[in-house]
Amino acid sequence: MNSKFFKHNDWGQIWAGSWSVHTCSHLGNHLTKDIVFGGKSFLRQSAIIVVKGKSACWAREADRDRVGKYLVRKASRDGGLIKEICNALKKEADKILTFIDKYQSKKLTLNLYREFWGKVAHYYQRHLADKYFVDYLEQDLLKKFLPVLEEARLYAEPVFKRIEDFTEAYAKSIGRQTNKPEELILCMNREEMEDYLKNKSFPIMEELKVRFKKTAMLFDRKTYILKTGEQAENIEEIILRIPASKIIKGQPAYAGKAKGKVRIIWEPKKVKLFNAGDILVTGMTRPEFLPFMKKSAAFVTDAGGILSHAAITARELKKPCIIGTKVATKVLKDGDLVEVDANKGIVRLVKTAVRRVRKV
Repeated sequence: MNSKFFKHNDWGQIWAGSWSVHTCSHLGNHLTKDIVFGGKSFLRQSAIIVVKGKSACWAREADRDRVGKYLVRKASRDGGLIKEICNALKKEADKILTFIDKYQSKKLTLNLYREFWGKVAHYYQRHLADKYFVDYLEQDLLKKFLPVLEEARLYAEPVFKRIEDFTEAYAKSIGRQTNKPEELILCMNREEMEDYLKNKSFPIMEELKVRFKKTAMLFDRKTYILKTGEQAENIEEIILRIPASKIIKGQPAYAGKAKGKVRIIWEPKKVKLFNAGDILVTGMTRPEFLPFMKKSAAFVTDAGGILSHAAITARELKKPCIIGTKVATKVLKDGDLVEVDANKGIVRLVKTAVRRVRKV
């Protein structure tokens, strides 16, 4: 595989959060190989960028359109499909959460490792069906079925956080056994972890240190490549395409306007400064963001769709929200003054902060 085959104009960010290189090496594989809709892999290609434990996944709009339209066509022929999708999501959520509760404190073996990631793939298939189906429904059907789709999505909300908790738990255990840092163990890819579980062998630690700083992974239906350093920077530049304009565009999730100072949050538990009326900017929100969402005048995310946590919460709180900007966390800085126009899906940079507040 050559990175030049990833030079497309229709990359869109589909998720962002605190998932490690290790977790992302599995998720990228699931997206391009294990998860199938209509006889084809969900994505032909995907790209994941991980910087110090913070990750973002990118997919081509053409692939998302294909799957969304396929599910809508299927639903038009099967009136019970939407209920089936929702029930399947909740069922798989129960299965994987039960598995995690049972085995989180157990010693990790090769068989347990493979079983865990197999269950993640099964869950992810149902998650994607619920998540991307809704974005392609006609307005009349959306109005009719959004409540049941939203209810299923909220039911399954804890799953990905628990998946990463499980992953971090076995990385921490391995760290104690080997006297190696947990953050570097989480920079091992899936093949390296399997090799460790079979042979107790580790990759070169210096390489893992480089990966922690920035890693780019490119996946297709056959294989994937992992790049660091300058090569990772080049790949990110190809995928990201940061605009020179002071205007950031996204998808309105709840209409309204707001003006305030930007506060970029990655880890809510580490936040020291957030004032009422600030504009919350992040990759994607999770339930632990809720106290800051309640205080904010508006929130803006890099990724997300109609059933993202940010969009659902915006509808509940009736606060302006723009999702899917792709680059908000890259363009904006803490303390910047911005205007959020969630009627049009536009964030306008009014004034750049003179003194930068450290990101959290």
